[in-house]
Amino acid sequence: MSRLQPRSFSSSVPSRANELLSEFHHHLGSGTLWPELARQLFDQMLRQPVPVSVRALNGLFAALARAPPSTACTNAPALVIDLFNRMAQAGRRQVTAPTIYTYSILIECCHRACRPDLGLAFFGRLLQTGITTDVITYSSLLKCLCDMKRTEEALGVLLHRMPNDLPNVISYSVILKSFCDSGRSHLALDLLRMMAEKGSDHSPSVVSYSVVIDGFFKEGEISKACDLFHEMMQQGVVPDVVMYTSIINALCKARAMDKAEVVLRSMVHNGVQLA
Repeated sequence: MSRLQPRSFSSSVPSRANELLSEFHHHLGSGTLWPELARQLFDQMLRQPVPVSVRALNGLFAALARAPPSTACTNAPALVIDLFNRMAQAGRRQVTAPTIYTYSILIECCHRACRPDLGLAFFGRLLQTGITTDVITYSSLLKCLCDMKRTEEALGVLLHRMPNDLPNVISYSVILKSFCDSGRSHLALDLLRMMAEKGSDHSPSVVSYSVVIDGFFKEGEISKACDLFHEMMQQGVVPDVVMYTSIINALCKARAMDKAEVVLRSMVHNGVQLA
């Protein structure tokens, strides 16, 4: 009997849903999950009298969202969005209600699929459900806003709409990178110093500083990049080998060999070794 043929409800409905899930994951893992096959399997799951658990559904979406491009499926995040919309349009009572984790996956997929407009729409739908938002969901929303060149609006969300206990270094770093990518590293520097003043979970990490320093280098602001590097050291943030290597390479490309030598000496003094 084919695995896709219906079986009796009384004996194996739960296992039938599990079979469909297993088949979905099998094709995903083997790189043979063509979008049309994914839709067929998903639609059959939706038709099962016993719904797929929300945990299993989120696990499926998360695995698909992480899947690298393959010959069968070149844009897995876009497929996640498509499958969720099929579920939402099914209009069946047995469809599992999405959770905050579901929406977090969806909004992140909108960012990865280059459909930030849909990310904003899903966030609006999330707010209507009354589900409490979290920092992961907000961070994905910030990415979508930045993708749409609305960095100032994203900054407003971070500073004025997110609950005070939610913003963390990851949320801030999304906006830091957006400012630097658009050639406005001076605005990223203002935000970086605001983070340092707030302290605690808001304190900038070595990655935060790296983003802004790299932004200054790309804009040709060598002195500002070096000044920020020394400011970071004074704040007690210890550079790692990745930052040291990046700065030394940037200084060498700018033919600032004297400054590169100073950074190299700092690297040796602090016992940081190349991998």
